[in-house]
Amino acid sequence: MKIVRSMEGILVNKINKILKLAIVLVILAIGVILINKTRTIGKITVENWDNIYNENNIRFYYSEEDNEKIKALSNLYSISEDTKKIDDKLERAIEVSRLLKTIIAYDVAEDSKGINGFDILREKTGYTTASARDVAIIYRDFLQSAGLKARVGEFRRTNAAKMKQKSYFVVEFWSEKYSKWIMIDFIHDGYFDNQGFPCSAIELLEGNIDALNYNGTTDVKKFSWRGKNINIKDALYTYTIAIDNTTDMKQSNTYITYVKDKKDIVMQFKGKDIRPTIYTQNKDLINKNPLDKTVDKDEKAYLVLMKKESANEKIEDNEYILGSFQNSKMIKNYYIKFNNDEFKKIREYSNITLEKGLNTIELSLDGENTISKIELNYK
Repeated sequence: MKIVRSMEGILVNKINKILKLAIVLVILAIGVILINKTRTIGKITVENWDNIYNENNIRFYYSEEDNEKIKALSNLYSISEDTKKIDDKLERAIEVSRLLKTIIAYDVAEDSKGINGFDILREKTGYTTASARDVAIIYRDFLQSAGLKARVGEFRRTNAAKMKQKSYFVVEFWSEKYSKWIMIDFIHDGYFDNQGFPCSAIELLEGNIDALNYNGTTDVKKFSWRGKNINIKDALYTYTIAIDNTTDMKQSNTYITYVKDKKDIVMQFKGKDIRPTIYTQNKDLINKNPLDKTVDKDEKAYLVLMKKESANEKIEDNEYILGSFQNSKMIKNYYIKFNNDEFKKIREYSNITLEKGLNTIELSLDGENTISKIELNYK
């Protein structure tokens, strides 16, 4: 009987240990879920975005060959002179990408402060590598020095835990031959094509990448650069371009992001506030011919939020500047309703301090009727 009782005691102890271990594992699992949920998009999450711009009246800006910084690149390096002799613009773009690597190449690095190729290269004097963002801007400006209209693009996976948020920079140039933007993967000197027709970034984003052909030094569908970069497929959720693609960005500091799903609309990415961004689901806006400078009338006005910045004072993570735009311009004399307040007339810009919990921002042109609305949750 003593042996039986002893065995029963041992069995009970084992069961208790297993139960305690199970409880600990459940608590840890819940903790991980909560941490990941907090890290998903940061302290500010988008609950509702009734503010998607699906019209086609944004004017984009591009540098010309006679731009001072573009000419400075041409004078310092022979890339533009060597490649202008190539008639086929796609071949020219690929050759510029190859020659660029004799000057600077991509590696994991901190972004510079520069916003154009000349300034970034000057800041990177003595270096042979730079971040993907920096190399993309340098490549864009070399393409423009070689007679091509070009812009930087960025694929992003945003609606994920912070460590799973991915980014992949590319550059597009405008092709008169194909009447569309053609995307270049400058890291691998390559491009995608669909049955011989080169693809734009939007075509890559919307299509089946596995059904496309890749022309480059390495198949980016399978390759991860030095194990530090990501497969381009991991970032094919959204696509972001700048409104102002010039060397000084004096016309606009705002970006356009194409989203397939509203769940990908965010205020923060990889723990940092994103740049002022207009979200769209209109492919025609992203595909717009750079020579098309016409701006018609939008049906309504829209909100745009930008993180408040100051060199002289500390800015809290819930402080923003709010503006409104229509017909590709910031507008004056509109009305904003914040949370439970009444509509207030805004001359041009308004400071917004988000409160803990749900924040509702409504836009009106007459002080009565809401035409755009954003709901943000501040944790």
